[in-house]
Amino acid sequence: MAGFLGEEQIRKVKAAVDLVQVFAEYAPLRKAGRNWSCCCPFHQERTPSCYIYPEQQTYHCFGCGAHGDLITLVREKERLEFSEAVELLARRAGITLEYQSGGDGRPKGERDALIAAMAFAVQFYEKTLWESPGAAEAREYLNRRRLSRAVCERFRLGWSPGGGQLVDAARRRNIPPALLATIDLAVERNGRLTDRFFERVMFPICDRFGNPIAFSGRLLPEAERAAKEAGRGVGKYVNNTDTPLYHKSNAVFNLHHARVAVRDAGRLIIMEGPTDVMAADQAGVKECVAVMGTALTPEHVRQLGTLVGGDGRLVILLDGDAAGQANSLKAVRTCLSVGVPVQVSVLPDQLDPAELLAESQAGSESRALFERVVEGGRADIHHLIETVAARPYELDAQGKLAAVDEVLAALRPMPDAELRTLHLNNVAEWFGIDRARLEKRLAGTEAPPARAAETAPPDGAPPLPALEAAAEGTLHLLVRFPALRSTAFDDLALEPDWFPPPWQALAASLQLRADADLQTLIAEATTIHPGIHAAVVRWGTTALDARFRSGHAEPGVDEERTAASDLVRRVSELRIVRLRTDLLRLTRELTGAEKARDFVRVKQLFADRTALTRELKDLEGQSGA
Repeated sequence: MAGFLGEEQIRKVKAAVDLVQVFAEYAPLRKAGRNWSCCCPFHQERTPSCYIYPEQQTYHCFGCGAHGDLITLVREKERLEFSEAVELLARRAGITLEYQSGGDGRPKGERDALIAAMAFAVQFYEKTLWESPGAAEAREYLNRRRLSRAVCERFRLGWSPGGGQLVDAARRRNIPPALLATIDLAVERNGRLTDRFFERVMFPICDRFGNPIAFSGRLLPEAERAAKEAGRGVGKYVNNTDTPLYHKSNAVFNLHHARVAVRDAGRLIIMEGPTDVMAADQAGVKECVAVMGTALTPEHVRQLGTLVGGDGRLVILLDGDAAGQANSLKAVRTCLSVGVPVQVSVLPDQLDPAELLAESQAGSESRALFERVVEGGRADIHHLIETVAARPYELDAQGKLAAVDEVLAALRPMPDAELRTLHLNNVAEWFGIDRARLEKRLAGTEAPPARAAETAPPDGAPPLPALEAAAEGTLHLLVRFPALRSTAFDDLALEPDWFPPPWQALAASLQLRADADLQTLIAEATTIHPGIHAAVVRWGTTALDARFRSGHAEPGVDEERTAASDLVRRVSELRIVRLRTDLLRLTRELTGAEKARDFVRVKQLFADRTALTRELKDLEGQSGA
């Protein structure tokens, strides 16, 4: 029988922890007489409507109706059960809880046991990194990245030796291996549990209170090269899968440190990886986080937007290469969709933050350059339109409207109609298109232009561009199987602009509405184009057995597994087509730059083309293309 907590213990926890201090960890507070006010952490707003009453130890939002006490706040924000929220607050106050059940005690809850197992793993990996001869190569890697031992210890980096050593050490400490399996640190191989991670630098991911909840494991560069030469596909970074402690859609690296620093800095900087964040911390820039193992999600954005509040700035700082640009556009679309303003700063000359900030000190030249880049970023809408169409005057009519449609697809889901109207003014001015026409296209009453290889849609609508087999198959899979959408857009890095307009709008909708059911997609497709509406209805109601196999009825449970495998192949085909197109474009631009004797641009374009060529060869080799 599960234990319960007596009322006296709950009162003791509430008395030991200040609601105002805890609330300040979710939203910046302002004094309001004897009380406090803030922008509500439970919904997006620009003016404070949430009030905290210290004397009653309660809060109430007059905007959304959120109301409760200390335990309610932690339960709802951390998605915990009642006893788990009390346990978390008790640990914060240094209180040991005793569970009561017929005279029997339970010293810890289930979540406490999982956190304790994760903490043991952190200690084991840490000790291995600094004391094991087998971790010498890892220590050398960190030294090459110019990350000091002090900063590595601050972030509690470690080394996973693999070979079942973590599981064996846990047994010696009376930690059941099954507990490690629950938090994805042990897996079954050949009938026995063994270590999940093997020979990787381990970066702990913590919750906002500093409790480790997951790991990101980094393969050493030498091992990565050896795997590629052997034809084995391996990930540079491998993260834990979702567990009772960890959900990748809302977990952020270094949030527990950055949430304190953001109050003084007045900004929060989102970077690409953990070494970037560590290099920034080493240089004195403490207000940095990184999203691990997934693209920036709406949950991430809401959480971080609430943390900076109405007076702070959310800044996305990404590498200046092609991948960084693509990631910045995806992040801007996500931020716009949930109504959180963001600034985008891009590093020059293909530098990454870790390279720029390594071993820099406050006031140094590299730190000064870093600050200029961060402060010189563009607002979300300006970054979007200037990246999609850097020189709109060079586009023909069809190209200009295609770029406009891509921008409008990002503006369409914005929750704030007034802000969307202001953004339309920016779009109209940049592209030189009448505002009234943009409003019609935004509402879906004016169809996008026709292109080559077109097919005639129903209802007399303008012609619709035909889809290649890989594009058509990918959209079919994503419409029919919502669970595959995060795989496609986050794990496989699929981008809506890999499809021709107006199919891009459907792809963007699938990206932003990962959980949308068929009826929602059909309604959305109706506003885009009648032909797309017909295709969505056909894809959503037609089984995939004809695509994957013949002579079978609806495959049932096995169909989604087959679809997931086919999705990987089709997205790879789309990426190859996109890379080939980009290479042709870069070659043309390179020729033009050489003729103009613009040698700075020649150097940049040549580096971009070399990187794309290498990526294309790797991808073609893996796919057999």
